[in-house]
Amino acid sequence: MPRNIRIAAAQMGSTHLTDAREKTLARMLKLLDDAASQGAQLVLFPETAFTTFFPRHFFPDEEELESWFEHGDIRTAPNTKALFDKAQQLAVDICVGFAEATDDGEHYNTCVYYHAKTGSIISKYRKIHLPGDFEPWPDPKAINQLEKRYFKPGNLGWQAFRVPDLTASPAERGDPIFGMMICNDRRWAESWRVLGLQGVEVVLCGYNTAGWAPELWGSSADQDPIEAEQTAIFQHKLSMQAHSYTNATFSVSAARCGLDDGKYSLIAGSCITDPEGRIIAESKTKEDEIIIADCDLDKCKAGKTRTFDFARHRRIEHYGRITSQTGVIEPPKLNERDGSASPNGEYVMVGRGPPSTGESKKIRILLCNPNATKFMTDNCIKMLQPTLPPDVEVHGFTAQTPAPTAIEGHLDSVMSAAAAVRAIVPMADGYDAFLVACYSDHSLIRPLREELDKPVTGIMEASLFAARTLGNRFGLIATSNRSKPMAEDAIRHYGFDGFCAGVGSCGLGVLELESKPQKEVLDIMCGVAKDLVARGADTLTLGCAGMTMLKPAVEEAIGEDVQVIDGVLAGVQHLVGLVRMGSKTAKAGMYASSNSNRLARGQQYF
Repeated sequence: MPRNIRIAAAQMGSTHLTDAREKTLARMLKLLDDAASQGAQLVLFPETAFTTFFPRHFFPDEEELESWFEHGDIRTAPNTKALFDKAQQLAVDICVGFAEATDDGEHYNTCVYYHAKTGSIISKYRKIHLPGDFEPWPDPKAINQLEKRYFKPGNLGWQAFRVPDLTASPAERGDPIFGMMICNDRRWAESWRVLGLQGVEVVLCGYNTAGWAPELWGSSADQDPIEAEQTAIFQHKLSMQAHSYTNATFSVSAARCGLDDGKYSLIAGSCITDPEGRIIAESKTKEDEIIIADCDLDKCKAGKTRTFDFARHRRIEHYGRITSQTGVIEPPKLNERDGSASPNGEYVMVGRGPPSTGESKKIRILLCNPNATKFMTDNCIKMLQPTLPPDVEVHGFTAQTPAPTAIEGHLDSVMSAAAAVRAIVPMADGYDAFLVACYSDHSLIRPLREELDKPVTGIMEASLFAARTLGNRFGLIATSNRSKPMAEDAIRHYGFDGFCAGVGSCGLGVLELESKPQKEVLDIMCGVAKDLVARGADTLTLGCAGMTMLKPAVEEAIGEDVQVIDGVLAGVQHLVGLVRMGSKTAKAGMYASSNSNRLARGQQYF
């Protein structure tokens, strides 16, 4: 006996910033009525269905921002109650997306599955893969995507769930298994595989997907808008079809589409896909529209028991990198790796040891460059890679604009810290320790220690501890004339002024370390280094993360008896030691978080 379910996707056309909530809700009620009249048992609505897609706008006013969120019980809140009442009246289940404000002041991009017969919410999902940026683009004409500013990453995971009363199922099979995701999640194979490993039979996905957003995509603004929209629709369908196939599941996607406010393009493409990856129903307009299909869940069985029989075919001993690593870590270039070319032209890799048959937990350190100059981050990571133990990973973070491109004063420090901390704290759970890669007593260090319980240090602080351990008196090679007194103040703050032979300035701006001819930079640095040694320094610290790649030249200039310390390397090794000790940031005094007090006064920075 087929396990048939009639499922509908309720596509919604343009919803403008000025549209009254009552108008949008009335459209949703009509779509629900239309689907019920066609025999739908379940109707999927889009992401943030009750309003326009507000994360494309910047709202400096907290009260105005809160007005876009749903508060309290979504089933009984004034702006949403009518939809749930109608669903119960029609005996039609619904899945609907909305912006959720929790009772404790957190904010999520959320969807729920509502079971009409019992009037209960069977499952809730909070969007995990938040796209876009924390800060709006400086260009007022650019299309923003500020989900990272307005929402926290979801904390409920992808939990499959069973839904009663939809179809007759043999007792041994049980009720149908559903899963939910939201918009950007559909592009990530991990979302689907986690649900696939729970035997999911129907995946529900509402979305708001831009048809034209070159800044968001990192593409050229010269691209033809029509071609861009066609590409976005292709990529949407590719995601739904490919992942439905590779997890042997039906999928249903519902779009918010059209031209919001007459200028923000959103793609349509709502579709229902079968377990073979074939689209069996899809929208034909960019307006409010119901698409509907009968889904025989028994059609999932072939894929789940043959091609994608996970229990027989998966090889999890080789999948460790997926959960132990976030950013890309490329293999070494051929001229940098421990290998050689064989006579027949094949590359022979000489590794550090035999391939691992199991992945132990790795120590993950986030190198936080609080300025917006990525080459500095890249140079630090490149220098670090050969020095890391096999169980340590260092990932680079570069602050985004409006962070300054260089930090050469107190205002730069404060502005860079404000931009960086908003980005770092929401993703902090993925790391074991944090290294602030600016050679100063940087404004980012203490906020991170307040908000996180994991070890945090700066490259200056780490280098001074290393210098004091390895020698009696240290010298510091600073960049600009302005950085010299700032470094001297920081040394006094850290309590090392009694061991400092001096701070020497190179008279260079931070960005000139890269822009000026390397020979000119090295000649200046080596001259400063020799002067500091002549003044009694037996250790030298490099006073800028941008000097990282120049360390060998300084070492050669002053000889092997004087130790040259790079703060990036010293900081990583210092943090690794603290993590191995199981150490955390103390919370009994200075570094206690003020988060609860901020929430009490109605301010949330992340």
